[in-house]
Amino acid sequence: MMHTSVVQFKIYKVLDDEMETTLLEGEAQYSLAELKSANGIEQDDGFSVILPPSSVSLSVRLMPSQTEKRSDADARCLTPSADNRSETGLQDVDWGSLSDRANSLISSYRQTHRGEDIEEAIRILTAWYGGLPSDSENRAACANSLAQAFHIRLQHSNSIDDLEQAVHYWSIVLELSTSGSPHYVPLVVNLGGMLRRKFEWQGKFEDLKQAIMMYSAATSSCPPDSPYRHNLLNNYALAVLSRFEQSGDPRDLDLSIQTHQECLSLRPPGHLSRFSTLSNLAAAICVRYRHRGNVDDFTSAMAYHNEALGLCSAESPSYAIILMNIGLMLRYSFQRSGDLQDLNTAIKYYSVALTNCPDNHPTRSSLLANYAGDLNLRFMQSGDINDLDYSIELYTNSLANQSLAHAHRFSSLHGLAIALMSRFKVYGVPEDLDLAITHIVSSMALCGPSHPEHISVLMVWINCLIIRYKTRGDVADLDDAIEHSEAAICVCPRESTNYFPLLTHVNNALSARFSRRQDVLDLNRIIDYCDSALRDVPHHDISNQVFAMDRADALLQRYFHEGGVDALDHVISFYRDIMQDISRGHQAFSRVLIQLASALQARFEQSGNADDLNCAVNHYRTSCEVCPSGHDDHSAAFSGLGNALLLRYQIFGPLDDLDECLVHLAHVVEARALAPCHPEYPKGLANFAYAIFARFQNQHDLTDLDTAVNYLQVARDHPNQSERRHILTYLATALSARYNEREDIDDLQESIKLFETALPMFAPNNPQALHLRRNLARSLQKMYAKRQTIEDLNAAITHFETYLTVSPEDHPDLPLALISLASCRHMRAKAGKDDDGFQDALLLLSNASEKLPEAHSWFFLIYHLYTTIFGDYYKSTKDTLFLEKAFHYHQLASSAPGIHTWDQLTAALRWRTDANVFHHTSALEAYKTSLKLLDRHIMATPTVHGRYKALLGGILGDTPSLAADATACAISAGDLELAVELSEQGRGLLWSQMSRFRATINDLRVVDDEGRRLADEFEFLSAELGRRQSDSSSAVRTVTDALRRTQQEEEARQYRQISSQWDVVVGKIRQKEGFAYFLNPMPYKELRAAAIAGPVVIINVSVKRCDAIIITKVGPPRLIPLPDASLGGITTVSDDFRNILRNTSGVGEESVREKQLIPVFRRLWDAVLAPIVEELLTIVPKGSRIWWCPTSKLTSLPIHAVGPYRKGANNILNIYVSSYTPTLSALMRSRRRNASKVASNTPSFVSIGQSKPNSGSGEKELEAVGAELELVKSLVPSSMSYSEVSGDEGTFSGAIQALKTNSWVHLACHGKQDFVQPFDSSFALRDKPLRLSDIIQAEPENPEFAFLSACHTAVGDKNAPDEIIHLAAAMQFSGFRSVIGTIAMFSSKIDCTYAARALNKASKAVDKDQVRMDQRVVFIHIGA
Repeated sequence: MMHTSVVQFKIYKVLDDEMETTLLEGEAQYSLAELKSANGIEQDDGFSVILPPSSVSLSVRLMPSQTEKRSDADARCLTPSADNRSETGLQDVDWGSLSDRANSLISSYRQTHRGEDIEEAIRILTAWYGGLPSDSENRAACANSLAQAFHIRLQHSNSIDDLEQAVHYWSIVLELSTSGSPHYVPLVVNLGGMLRRKFEWQGKFEDLKQAIMMYSAATSSCPPDSPYRHNLLNNYALAVLSRFEQSGDPRDLDLSIQTHQECLSLRPPGHLSRFSTLSNLAAAICVRYRHRGNVDDFTSAMAYHNEALGLCSAESPSYAIILMNIGLMLRYSFQRSGDLQDLNTAIKYYSVALTNCPDNHPTRSSLLANYAGDLNLRFMQSGDINDLDYSIELYTNSLANQSLAHAHRFSSLHGLAIALMSRFKVYGVPEDLDLAITHIVSSMALCGPSHPEHISVLMVWINCLIIRYKTRGDVADLDDAIEHSEAAICVCPRESTNYFPLLTHVNNALSARFSRRQDVLDLNRIIDYCDSALRDVPHHDISNQVFAMDRADALLQRYFHEGGVDALDHVISFYRDIMQDISRGHQAFSRVLIQLASALQARFEQSGNADDLNCAVNHYRTSCEVCPSGHDDHSAAFSGLGNALLLRYQIFGPLDDLDECLVHLAHVVEARALAPCHPEYPKGLANFAYAIFARFQNQHDLTDLDTAVNYLQVARDHPNQSERRHILTYLATALSARYNEREDIDDLQESIKLFETALPMFAPNNPQALHLRRNLARSLQKMYAKRQTIEDLNAAITHFETYLTVSPEDHPDLPLALISLASCRHMRAKAGKDDDGFQDALLLLSNASEKLPEAHSWFFLIYHLYTTIFGDYYKSTKDTLFLEKAFHYHQLASSAPGIHTWDQLTAALRWRTDANVFHHTSALEAYKTSLKLLDRHIMATPTVHGRYKALLGGILGDTPSLAADATACAISAGDLELAVELSEQGRGLLWSQMSRFRATINDLRVVDDEGRRLADEFEFLSAELGRRQSDSSSAVRTVTDALRRTQQEEEARQYRQISSQWDVVVGKIRQKEGFAYFLNPMPYKELRAAAIAGPVVIINVSVKRCDAIIITKVGPPRLIPLPDASLGGITTVSDDFRNILRNTSGVGEESVREKQLIPVFRRLWDAVLAPIVEELLTIVPKGSRIWWCPTSKLTSLPIHAVGPYRKGANNILNIYVSSYTPTLSALMRSRRRNASKVASNTPSFVSIGQSKPNSGSGEKELEAVGAELELVKSLVPSSMSYSEVSGDEGTFSGAIQALKTNSWVHLACHGKQDFVQPFDSSFALRDKPLRLSDIIQAEPENPEFAFLSACHTAVGDKNAPDEIIHLAAAMQFSGFRSVIGTIAMFSSKIDCTYAARALNKASKAVDKDQVRMDQRVVFIHIGA
């Protein structure tokens, strides 16, 4: 159904401005029946037209008695006769002078508006009148003068008291006059105008009836040549039109127009008041157009208005009224054509009119209401919230200018209620809805069932009920709305302009109730109402388009409920026909486009024709362009686009579609988050959740899966959601997927329960029912695999077979069902319950393959199932032919096109597992493929935090030693160079990926101009990716709970776009001569450059075997098998080392700690280090530098401190100068200066210290920091500049600046290794922590050496030890060539001016009684 608000409009009549004696009448409003555009479920397009009074008020001078003399019959009121003066007993009063005085005061008041003048005049005249006897001949003259005075004051006071006084005194004059009197007609004109105005203010219909009776009688007796006849006809026509507005009698409308036309004939061109009659006639014809829809009436009314404007000066009080009336006519034009320019022009007219309409102008109230109505209407088209807020302000001011009994107050209440509903739909503030309902109920109370506008107001109330239902979920509101609207239809004449708008309102309510109760009878009633209306409504009429759209919407809903391709084709044809009749600016354009897109998307889901889906996406994009924020269709447009992109991603796989879809759906949720009770909130949340679930399927981040489940549970439990069956289906699907990850049987049981609950909510052949049935069958299949209950498997097979029976032969999902059924048949065959199951499964897979186009992503599922079936065949037959087939399909599955890298990776890991189980020769290839896919999968995640989670949760959780096992496999195969390459490729993966964006490519710049351009592009894109890969969410949480979802999704989308551009540039660079291996995993011949300054020892710890590989700058790698070492044994040594440090950390326990550590070091020496050192001694002499590159649990042990610890034997500390490196490439990077940086001529040294970190760190004060910094300062040579950042200056920003601008750094403070989020490991500073991820982004200008005098700076992550994620590694990554860090806690200080050799000498030179072993061995050197 359509979504457009009701807008009220009022047309005013102009005031006669024909001569000085014509006094302007007050305000009069005339509500017209609303002509609906029926542009939405919750809105009503009716409006009120208000015709202002331009009743003529003539200054009549009644003649006194014959004996009375006048000094100036035209300038003053006549005085009573001398006889009358004597009868009053006021013989001494000069009444003639007082009368002259009163007239003079009135004249002065007209010019100056001094209140004292009119007050004094009224006092004089009242005293005169009070002194007259009841039978005085001068009574009429005095009463007339008083009426004139009160009327004059009324023009500025707008006081009901002045109005009633004028009516009172003119009534007296009329009682004393006869119809033959020459003053009779002017008196009727004046008194009738006042009575009509009194009716407008107080709503007493008797006043209007009395005025019309007087006008009718006077018209009959007034001669055609009377100078007052044209004024009489003018006011008579206005009064009759007012009565029409109350009674709805069409004869009154015709009489009003006829009377205005006669009046116009008496005011020929050149007549001073012709413009007012033109405008009043135009207003009356406009009323008839609104009621009868004759286009000729519209044309003539507009012509009369334009002619009137040309005759009226801007200074005239009527100028604002004519401008307003023209604005309203433009609004009508907008209703007919949908051209927004008409509405914009109308609003400009209102703005000018309001400028020319002072606060006391009698038409101001209605001008405000009309202006407000058009602003609200424009808001519904453009979504500019400023229009809506100003509309509400104007409506409120309009009501403030009206009395509670004002005859047309109901109309302003009506309009304000509509505007408040519009604002409620934007912000969802309950008070707006409650206030709107209060106003509309008040409006209904003012215009009961007999009132012509009753149905117009009723329709708004119906909309309020629909909105309240959608907000609070009480279906009784819908029942009330339908009951009252259908009751109104029964009594509303079919020819009434309200009849068809009323039908649209009942359609809206029925549609909403269908969404709740899923009773297709409600849809059938909508279709019947529309069919009935379409038979009578002309094709060109806007109502025809409305009913056509309502009918198409109902048919589309019925299709979604019942299915049927033919019905869907009919719906699409219907929408396309409607599109032919409307322009882009039409108010219904977005709604039709959204519905057409929805229907095309549904047909794609049936037929698989990509053109339908692409066309749907394009239509949604267009609808988003024309629906800015605040537009009624804004959320529908963006939801539709997001869902269509998600579908296209799921079918065709473009990752950009998924990224963009998440951005749009997150935007919809954010827009609704301000109103979580909003009826659309649960649906938007469910859509967003399902898109997050799709991303989980791509990236396999379990956080995404949990988030999707949580959002869907919130949506399911929402008290006001009408999409329950879809939400249940989504939630069941997500729970089934989570079971795959965690094997929590509760997830699977709930999934099956939800599927079974949702299935009966769909018609059997509904497309959604087909998807649901297939997913239910898959969950039952999983349940069988878990419980081995054959009933579960049989139920799954039954559902799959039903799916295949019901599904159309050309349904795009048919191959998927065949694959799933094949899996079930295979499982039943394995269970011994189906002898033909194996062959049936193979036949089903063959059928599925034939139905799929080449390179379809579902071939992956077929390959995977083939590996299982042929593997089982091999187990039962021992026929190696089946085994080779199984591994053939393993290889195909791991390289299947069109699937996510996660699926390829899991296929490669299955391949690796089976190859190990069956000792197949393809094992090494499986490992190589796994590592390559692991790198690609992790790379797809935009932040380092996200990559760590993906790595730890997705791979290392199940395969913690993938790189080590691959290395061991290569060693077993005798390929040591490949072993080194695989070890390098699979460890330090996160650092390696980040380093790709910091590659130095200066060699490329000097090749040629293209090389220089590619280098610039590469560095720019690398910087962008480097900037984006640091996760700032932790910092944001200090301000807000989390990043806005829209921002998160947009950042992820931009990251992937830039990453794609980066890939293109890298590809071009590799095409340049000499750069073929640019950023590819380095071959051994390049990796051995890491050993240019001394041998590097890789110690590989795998569950398969343990070995050391020694790399030297020349020659092949050397293998040292470690038969006495094992992964379990090394893990035990690592745990013992940590436990000893933790359990003997107290003061006075140093000796105990040392005694306990020595046996641990001995065990490690005997099992691991002794054979390595023995081999090293044949390569380099004692005292040489060597680099350790440990893996697995060895990364947390002080290898440099290991030894036999026996008398006469040397420990490693006494044999070699030890350094560490996370990987070979990291060591190579640390030796490479960045040529793009200009080194400082004078090395600079900075000490960063902080003894009192921020209170939130939870750390104690470090009392020795000051003394340590003093010692460091004394040791810095004079050749280096020295600076210090400590105390209050030891802040985050101070430390970052110091790191950037100094080449040597000593950092003394608390260090913390975060074992949950290693990239949040940090140094504790005065204001906030300096995190590892901050250091990565620091980009120092000329970094050389860093000494980290802090605890836990080189501990690493116990969950991912091969990733070497610690603060010292971050310092090395940021550019520092040499770094000294700690692998545990320490409490003393040490001299540290010479990197590795200095550290070695210091460790040996310190007094061992003063510095215990645990404090000597915790420092390690990393880097060059």
